[in-house]
Amino acid sequence: MRSLVKQGLLVSSFMMLVACGGDDKAAKDPSAMNTATPTPMPESKPLVDPKPVESATGSTTAPPEPAKPAEKPLTDGEIVQVTSTANNGEIEMAQLAAKSATNADVKSFAAMMLTQHREMETKGKALATKAKITPADNDASTALKSDVASVVTNLKSQKGKEFDKAYMEAQVKAHRDVLNLFDNKLLPNAQNGDLKTLLTDARGHVAAHLAKAEEIQGKLDTGAAGAAKPTDKAAPKK
Repeated sequence: MRSLVKQGLLVSSFMMLVACGGDDKAAKDPSAMNTATPTPMPESKPLVDPKPVESATGSTTAPPEPAKPAEKPLTDGEIVQVTSTANNGEIEMAQLAAKSATNADVKSFAAMMLTQHREMETKGKALATKAKITPADNDASTALKSDVASVVTNLKSQKGKEFDKAYMEAQVKAHRDVLNLFDNKLLPNAQNGDLKTLLTDARGHVAAHLAKAEEIQGKLDTGAAGAAKPTDKAAPKK
Protein backbone atom coordinates (compact mmCIF):
# COMPACT_ATOMS: atom_id res chain seq x y z
CA MET A 1 0.00 0.00 0.00
CA ARG A 2 2.79 2.39 0.89
CA SER A 3 4.65 1.56 -2.32
CA LEU A 4 1.59 2.47 -4.35
CA VAL A 5 1.35 5.83 -2.61
CA LYS A 6 5.03 6.52 -3.31
CA GLN A 7 4.59 5.58 -6.95
CA GLY A 8 1.59 7.87 -7.19
CA LEU A 9 3.55 10.78 -5.75
CA LEU A 10 6.42 10.17 -8.19
CA VAL A 11 4.06 10.10 -11.13
CA SER A 12 2.40 13.34 -9.97
CA SER A 13 5.76 15.08 -9.60
CA PHE A 14 6.85 13.91 -13.04
CA MET A 15 3.64 15.18 -14.62
CA MET A 16 4.07 18.59 -12.96
CA LEU A 17 7.62 18.87 -14.32
CA VAL A 18 6.46 18.06 -17.83
CA ALA A 19 3.64 20.60 -17.59
CA CYS A 20 6.06 23.33 -16.49
CA GLY A 21 8.67 22.56 -19.15
CA GLY A 22 10.71 19.78 -17.77
CA ASP A 23 13.77 20.49 -19.93
CA ASP A 24 14.04 24.11 -18.70
CA LYS A 25 17.44 25.05 -17.37
CA ALA A 26 15.92 26.20 -14.11
CA ALA A 27 14.39 22.77 -13.59
CA LYS A 28 17.65 21.02 -14.35
CA ASP A 29 19.76 23.41 -12.28
CA PRO A 30 17.83 24.71 -9.26
CA SER A 31 20.71 27.00 -8.31
CA ALA A 32 20.10 29.04 -11.48
CA MET A 33 16.72 30.11 -10.10
CA ASN A 34 18.41 31.91 -7.23
CA THR A 35 20.97 33.71 -9.43
CA ALA A 36 19.85 37.30 -10.21
CA THR A 37 21.22 39.12 -13.29
CA PRO A 38 22.93 42.34 -12.11
CA THR A 39 21.30 45.54 -13.36
CA PRO A 40 23.85 47.75 -15.27
CA MET A 41 24.48 51.16 -13.70
CA PRO A 42 23.73 54.18 -15.94
CA GLU A 43 26.80 55.98 -17.32
CA SER A 44 27.74 59.10 -15.42
CA LYS A 45 27.69 62.37 -17.40
CA PRO A 46 30.02 65.36 -16.83
CA LEU A 47 28.49 68.11 -14.78
CA VAL A 48 29.88 70.77 -17.12
CA ASP A 49 28.81 70.83 -20.76
CA PRO A 50 32.01 71.02 -22.89
CA LYS A 51 30.14 72.63 -25.78
CA PRO A 52 30.49 76.42 -26.31
CA VAL A 53 27.67 78.43 -24.80
CA GLU A 54 25.12 79.62 -27.31
CA SER A 55 23.58 83.06 -26.96
CA ALA A 56 19.87 83.81 -27.21
CA THR A 57 20.29 84.51 -30.93
CA GLY A 58 21.85 81.10 -31.51
CA SER A 59 25.39 82.32 -32.13
CA THR A 60 28.27 80.56 -30.39
CA THR A 61 30.21 82.62 -27.85
CA ALA A 62 33.95 81.93 -27.94
CA PRO A 63 35.93 82.00 -24.70
CA PRO A 64 37.60 85.38 -24.03
CA GLU A 65 41.24 85.79 -25.12
CA PRO A 66 43.83 86.53 -22.46
CA ALA A 67 44.53 90.24 -22.05
CA LYS A 68 47.73 91.49 -23.67
CA PRO A 69 50.24 93.27 -21.45
CA ALA A 70 50.13 97.05 -21.64
CA GLU A 71 52.69 98.54 -24.02
CA LYS A 72 55.43 100.48 -22.28
CA PRO A 73 55.33 104.21 -23.20
CA LEU A 74 58.32 105.69 -25.01
CA THR A 75 60.74 107.88 -23.09
CA ASP A 76 61.91 111.26 -24.41
CA GLY A 77 65.21 109.67 -25.40
CA GLU A 78 63.41 106.98 -27.38
CA ILE A 79 61.18 109.58 -29.03
CA VAL A 80 64.20 111.60 -30.15
CA GLN A 81 65.72 108.44 -31.63
CA VAL A 82 62.53 107.68 -33.57
CA THR A 83 62.36 111.16 -35.11
CA SER A 84 66.07 111.09 -35.97
CA THR A 85 65.73 107.68 -37.63
CA ALA A 86 62.75 108.90 -39.67
CA ASN A 87 64.61 112.05 -40.78
CA ASN A 88 67.75 110.20 -41.82
CA GLY A 89 65.72 107.59 -43.66
CA GLU A 90 63.96 110.30 -45.69
CA ILE A 91 67.29 111.97 -46.44
CA GLU A 92 68.82 108.72 -47.69
CA MET A 93 65.87 107.95 -49.97
CA ALA A 94 65.73 111.53 -51.28
CA GLN A 95 69.43 111.47 -52.17
CA LEU A 96 68.83 108.37 -54.24
CA ALA A 97 65.78 109.94 -55.91
CA ALA A 98 67.73 113.09 -56.74
CA LYS A 99 70.03 110.94 -58.90
CA SER A 100 67.63 108.40 -60.34
CA ALA A 101 64.22 110.08 -60.68
CA THR A 102 63.13 111.03 -64.23
CA ASN A 103 59.90 112.85 -63.41
CA ALA A 104 60.05 116.60 -62.67
CA ASP A 105 57.48 116.40 -59.85
CA VAL A 106 59.31 113.50 -58.26
CA LYS A 107 62.65 115.30 -58.43
CA SER A 108 61.07 118.41 -56.88
CA PHE A 109 59.56 116.34 -54.08
CA ALA A 110 62.91 114.67 -53.37
CA ALA A 111 64.60 118.08 -53.17
CA MET A 112 61.97 119.21 -50.64
CA MET A 113 62.56 116.06 -48.57
CA LEU A 114 66.29 116.75 -48.45
CA THR A 115 65.85 120.35 -47.32
CA GLN A 116 63.08 119.95 -44.77
CA HIS A 117 64.19 116.70 -43.16
CA ARG A 118 67.73 118.01 -42.78
CA GLU A 119 66.30 121.06 -41.01
CA MET A 120 64.13 118.87 -38.77
CA GLU A 121 67.13 116.67 -37.92
CA THR A 122 69.27 119.73 -37.03
CA LYS A 123 66.54 121.09 -34.74
CA GLY A 124 66.08 117.71 -33.07
CA LYS A 125 69.78 117.35 -32.28
CA ALA A 126 69.96 120.90 -30.91
CA LEU A 127 66.98 120.30 -28.63
CA ALA A 128 68.37 116.99 -27.36
CA THR A 129 71.67 118.67 -26.51
CA LYS A 130 69.99 121.60 -24.77
CA ALA A 131 67.56 119.43 -22.77
CA LYS A 132 70.23 116.78 -22.08
CA ILE A 133 68.13 114.04 -23.69
CA THR A 134 70.14 111.00 -24.70
CA PRO A 135 68.71 109.21 -27.77
CA ALA A 136 67.89 105.56 -27.09
CA ASP A 137 67.13 102.78 -29.56
CA ASN A 138 63.75 101.08 -29.30
CA ASP A 139 61.42 98.81 -31.26
CA ALA A 140 59.90 101.68 -33.26
CA SER A 141 63.25 103.13 -34.36
CA THR A 142 64.58 99.66 -35.20
CA ALA A 143 61.54 98.94 -37.36
CA LEU A 144 62.00 102.24 -39.20
CA LYS A 145 65.65 101.43 -39.96
CA SER A 146 64.65 98.03 -41.33
CA ASP A 147 61.93 99.56 -43.53
CA VAL A 148 64.30 102.17 -44.98
CA ALA A 149 66.96 99.54 -45.77
CA SER A 150 64.36 97.42 -47.58
CA VAL A 151 63.06 100.40 -49.59
CA VAL A 152 66.54 101.57 -50.59
CA THR A 153 67.45 98.06 -51.76
CA ASN A 154 64.31 97.93 -53.90
CA LEU A 155 64.79 101.43 -55.34
CA LYS A 156 68.35 100.67 -56.43
CA SER A 157 66.97 97.96 -58.71
CA GLN A 158 64.47 100.32 -60.40
CA LYS A 159 64.99 102.69 -63.32
CA GLY A 160 63.07 105.39 -65.17
CA LYS A 161 59.31 105.51 -64.65
CA GLU A 162 59.39 102.40 -62.51
CA PHE A 163 61.76 104.15 -60.11
CA ASP A 164 59.51 107.23 -59.93
CA LYS A 165 56.46 105.11 -59.07
CA ALA A 166 58.35 102.97 -56.57
CA TYR A 167 59.81 106.03 -54.81
CA MET A 168 56.46 107.83 -54.49
CA GLU A 169 54.74 104.66 -53.33
CA ALA A 170 57.40 104.28 -50.64
CA GLN A 171 56.97 107.93 -49.65
CA VAL A 172 53.23 107.61 -49.20
CA LYS A 173 53.63 104.54 -47.00
CA ALA A 174 56.55 105.99 -45.00
CA HIS A 175 54.74 109.24 -44.20
CA ARG A 176 51.54 107.43 -43.24
CA ASP A 177 53.50 105.20 -40.87
CA VAL A 178 55.38 108.13 -39.32
CA LEU A 179 52.19 110.16 -38.96
CA ASN A 180 50.67 107.23 -37.08
CA LEU A 181 53.72 107.18 -34.79
CA PHE A 182 53.33 110.88 -34.06
CA ASP A 183 49.67 110.53 -33.14
CA ASN A 184 49.88 107.33 -31.10
CA LYS A 185 53.37 107.12 -29.60
CA LEU A 186 55.40 110.31 -29.90
CA LEU A 187 53.11 113.21 -28.99
CA PRO A 188 51.11 111.33 -26.30
CA ASN A 189 54.28 110.23 -24.46
CA ALA A 190 56.58 113.26 -24.78
CA GLN A 191 57.36 114.75 -21.36
CA ASN A 192 59.67 117.65 -22.21
CA GLY A 193 57.71 120.77 -23.19
CA ASP A 194 60.16 121.89 -25.89
CA LEU A 195 60.20 118.38 -27.35
CA LYS A 196 56.41 118.31 -27.53
CA THR A 197 56.45 121.69 -29.34
CA LEU A 198 59.03 120.41 -31.82
CA LEU A 199 56.99 117.27 -32.43
CA THR A 200 53.84 119.30 -33.09
CA ASP A 201 55.69 121.38 -35.69
CA ALA A 202 57.24 118.27 -37.26
CA ARG A 203 53.87 116.55 -37.47
CA GLY A 204 52.56 119.43 -39.57
CA HIS A 205 55.42 118.94 -42.04
CA VAL A 206 54.85 115.19 -42.20
CA ALA A 207 51.14 115.67 -42.92
CA ALA A 208 51.93 118.15 -45.69
CA HIS A 209 54.52 115.77 -47.16
CA LEU A 210 51.97 112.96 -47.19
CA ALA A 211 49.39 115.08 -49.00
CA LYS A 212 51.94 116.09 -51.64
CA ALA A 213 53.20 112.53 -52.06
CA GLU A 214 49.65 111.24 -52.59
CA GLU A 215 49.04 113.99 -55.15
CA ILE A 216 52.15 113.09 -57.17
CA GLN A 217 51.41 109.38 -56.90
CA GLY A 218 47.94 110.01 -58.33
CA LYS A 219 49.43 111.93 -61.26
CA LEU A 220 51.89 109.15 -61.99
CA ASP A 221 49.08 106.60 -62.04
CA THR A 222 47.10 108.66 -64.56
CA GLY A 223 50.14 109.78 -66.55
CA ALA A 224 49.49 113.44 -65.76
CA ALA A 225 52.77 114.13 -63.97
CA GLY A 226 55.27 116.10 -66.03
CA ALA A 227 58.46 114.48 -67.25
CA ALA A 228 61.75 115.98 -66.22
CA LYS A 229 63.07 118.48 -68.73
CA PRO A 230 66.50 117.74 -70.20
CA THR A 231 69.27 120.14 -69.26
CA ASP A 232 69.71 122.84 -71.94
CA LYS A 233 73.01 122.59 -73.67
CA ALA A 234 74.86 125.54 -75.09
CA ALA A 235 74.43 125.94 -78.81
CA PRO A 236 77.56 124.90 -80.66
CA LYS A 237 79.61 127.74 -82.07
CA LYS A 238 79.59 128.17 -85.80
